[in-house]
Amino acid sequence: MTDSQIRERVLAEVDALADELVQMTIDTVRIPSVNPTYPGIDQAAALGGETRVNEFCQPLMEAVGLETDLWEAEKGRANLAGKFSGAGGGRSLLFNGHVDVVPPGPDANWSKAGPWSGEVIDGKIWGRGSCDMKGGNAATLIALKAVLQAGLHPKGDVILEFVVGEEMMNTEAGTGAAIERGYTADAAIVAEASGPPHRLGIIPASPGLLYMALTVKGKAVHASMRDELIRAGGGGAAIGVSSIDKAQIVMDGLRQLEEEWGQTKSHPMFKRPGHFTIYPGLVQGGPNGPFVISEESRVEYAIWHPPQEPVEDVRAEVEAHIARVAATDSWLRDNPPKVEWLLWWPPFDVSPDEPICKALEAAYTGVFGTEAPYYGFAAVDDGAFLNRAGIPAITIGPGSLLVAHGPDEHVEIDDLIDAAKIYALAIVEWCGVAS
Repeated sequence: MTDSQIRERVLAEVDALADELVQMTIDTVRIPSVNPTYPGIDQAAALGGETRVNEFCQPLMEAVGLETDLWEAEKGRANLAGKFSGAGGGRSLLFNGHVDVVPPGPDANWSKAGPWSGEVIDGKIWGRGSCDMKGGNAATLIALKAVLQAGLHPKGDVILEFVVGEEMMNTEAGTGAAIERGYTADAAIVAEASGPPHRLGIIPASPGLLYMALTVKGKAVHASMRDELIRAGGGGAAIGVSSIDKAQIVMDGLRQLEEEWGQTKSHPMFKRPGHFTIYPGLVQGGPNGPFVISEESRVEYAIWHPPQEPVEDVRAEVEAHIARVAATDSWLRDNPPKVEWLLWWPPFDVSPDEPICKALEAAYTGVFGTEAPYYGFAAVDDGAFLNRAGIPAITIGPGSLLVAHGPDEHVEIDDLIDAAKIYALAIVEWCGVAS
């Protein structure tokens, strides 16, 4: 067969498998698999959901001809890997996806369908995990099945892994554990939702993500004494200090730094410098309610930094700015805020000249007939850990971050089909095929 005949046959097979792709997505969405380490949930009740998804997917992989491996790196949380052995002489390709999801929130917030319904409405599959990222997982399996049903045998090995723990960076239980178990390849594709700004596109870079906690001390006193703290002529700090007020000074300072970052931090794969931000996602005062001047406040931040910047430099910049802000206030000078760095999700930054990018370009053009868009990933994914293990990993997948993690999460069926087509042609381009 000519290259064009191969392409047309593979794409036709994906179309023929569209109903199967939709059904696999529906079936896996209907299996609740909230990450059991997520804060504020019943962890005992959630444990095992990830395993149940992978137990469901294992026979689906085996029916396509993959040799499967279902194992636990952490008790009650089973990963699934499937390997299709190549005919020889080609490059190996790994598809990575996660099966854990974030909590769905109150059912009442879901206006179209319930969070575990998997209902099809308006050409979309609705439910938690449909976009992030059970639909992407299904598309990878259907892509390989389409290649095989087209009468082609990949020359290189094709590995699919559905891992646990991505939503809380439990890489030691998921992707990191799979790497340690020997699941590596010449390149990898992470099937995470890649919108926006495009429905599907090649994502060779992601930001780094820092999780920082800031603790500010105050001095407790009866709340009726607040006038002594804030009015001219009052007793001030000799009587009491609101940790909330002092935390606000630091928060305002970090907001100013965030504004500076909008002009000073950039990367060619991100549409604007302003993507890199400092977000106070949790603010806690007290703990004794409004009738006691708060003696301690805690603010937790998500800090997104450019992939090319060393994390040590970013931490130092933030700490130095906090120190400068604290120096402007007499209480904070003597009682400096405490900074804790709780987590760092590393970035990745793959050159568009990497061979896997060129293979994906060809696959994208083979599906859409246009040039593939390149852009940076707004969020983070397990591509970071694959790249750190020496496996060039690129993100491209169905769905949009605009609906991930929120109520009414959904994925468009057209996105699923187009993603499966890209993956199938990527197998042909990267691994080579024998008829």
